[in-house]
Formats: sequence, C-alpha cells, structure tokens
Amino acid sequence: MPIWRFNGNTWSPNGPPPSSAEPFEFQTPVDMSKVTAALWPGQSRGGYKGHGGFWFDSSDADSIIVRAPVGGHLVQAARYLEGTEEQVLLFFSVPCGFFYRFDHVSGLSPKIEDALKVITGPATNDSRTTFMSPPLWVEQGEIVGTSVGIPPSNIFPNNVIPNPAWADSFANDKEFGHYGVCFFDYLPSEDGDLMRSLPTGKEGKTSDYC
Repeated sequence: MPIWRFNGNTWSPNGPPPSSAEPFEFQTPVDMSKVTAALWPGQSRGGYKGHGGFWFDSSDADSIIVRAPVGGHLVQAARYLEGTEEQVLLFFSVPCGFFYRFDHVSGLSPKIEDALKVITGPATNDSRTTFMSPPLWVEQGEIVGTSVGIPPSNIFPNNVIPNPAWADSFANDKEFGHYGVCFFDYLPSEDGDLMRSLPTGKEGKTSDYC
C-alpha cells in the first residue's frame, strides 16, 4: 500500500494510490455513548485549530477504547509532556490520500507501544514528531489505545484532504495547515449528526469546514 509523503511543498504517494469508495466513510473511533461534547474543527481555540475532537468526562478517561477509523500506516509520532502528563500524538497515512491523527491517546496497544520505542522523550511542550521507520500498518477497527488524555479528556482526529481555499490562514504550515475537512461528515451518519447536536466548547459551533 502506498504511503504519502510531504516534500516541503506538496504531498505525493510512493506508489499508485487506490481510489476511495464514495461516499468515503470512517468507522467511528470511539464509543459515542461516552462522548459528552464535541470540539468543532476549523476554529480559534487559543490560536487557530484545524482539528476537532471528542470530549469525555474525566471519570471515563481510563475506559475509552480508541480504534483506527480506517486502515492506514502510522508514519509519525511524538511523546511530550503537558504539565506532568505524558501525551502521545500519532499520525496515520491512508493509501487513498487521507491523513488522520490522534492526540492525547494513552494505554497504547502493544504493537504501537513497541513501534514508539524509537522515540526519545517525553519533553515538556515539545511535540515534534519522529518518522516511523518502517511505517506500521494498522487495520480499520484495530485498537490504538485504551484511555485518553488530560482530564477532562479528549482526543483529536484530524482528517486532511486538499482544501486550498483556506491556505492563506496557514501560511506557515504547508504540511497540514493547508488541508482540512469536517470530520463529522466522514463518520457514520447517525454519529455525525450526534456530534453536531452535542454541547461544545466555549467557541461553540463555529467552523470553517462544517
């Protein structure tokens, strides 16, 4: 399966990419019955954030199973400290050209934990990524982690495809900042509708993508 790489200016695959099914739909990565609020992508939250997220009550933090929403290669990862809590940031390349990421995932699966042994750290507020060599394939539905983030806990999927209309907002981040989608649209319809109906952060339901 091809892997997409960024050369500093553009993305390209290292082999012929497969076409994606239409409509392209993810498996919801978490149990929606445990999600208490939605963070909308494409809004300012202490600076502009292209990604959105699932929000959980802290009481559920150690019982959130996170699964791969679609098959892809783990290609970049980071371990960093936010306060005293170790955080893990994971980037996945999907053969047809999507990227998605999870942040604040913990209780990693043995397979992913083993792959991340090459990463030094964690360091405080330093989330620079390490490229996985070789990349690690993770199947759709495979467990990525068994708990999440900083109470009150959240994880952030960031699913990216070309969206040049917003490029000027991200002039310093050509790798990911020039690309973004409303990930609600790629969840099963009932879960996407639920995300739109849930309470939000203080920024509300403003979004450049949704």
